[in-house]
Amino acid sequence: MIKKVTFALGILILTGCSTTPERSAPPTTPPKATDSQKKVTPPSSGVKIIPYEQKEIKRQTVPVIVPEQKVQQRFSNDGSQLPAFRTLMQKTQMAYKQKQFIEAERFALQAQRIAPQAAETYLYLGLIADQRKQYANAEALARRGLTYAQSNTMKKQLWFIVLRASEARNHPVKAQEAKRAIQAL
Repeated sequence: MIKKVTFALGILILTGCSTTPERSAPPTTPPKATDSQKKVTPPSSGVKIIPYEQKEIKRQTVPVIVPEQKVQQRFSNDGSQLPAFRTLMQKTQMAYKQKQFIEAERFALQAQRIAPQAAETYLYLGLIADQRKQYANAEALARRGLTYAQSNTMKKQLWFIVLRASEARNHPVKAQEAKRAIQAL
């Protein structure tokens, strides 16, 4: 029985301790500072902070100066000015003129690896494919070269390849497109 009473008393004490609220200091509201006088309170570190009046930031319009528009040069960094590319393209031209199409293709592919965005390689690869009667390949190479071509003469030569390949494959719509493009240049 004593055990039961002590047990009940222990539970009441524990319950009473856990439910009693802790006493805390009543919340204090900071004193309101007036506009003309701000209260300076030193922090605990001993450093004195003095606020200063800051002027209002006003929005202003800034005049925009537009520089003169320059005409873009037709020079591109496609790699066609590299000496190795020039040498390989000269070898390609010589082999093509001598009707050594395998050698010409080999040199053109090497040049294409050096300058993949040079339209001249696509021109010669398209001409070689045309000579081999691979008309679909010739047209595809010429159209790819057109995406990189910058001069009108290069575009005209590539469109001639497209025209010959289209006529050989009996595609009158593509042939008409090529003829219109050649006339426009």
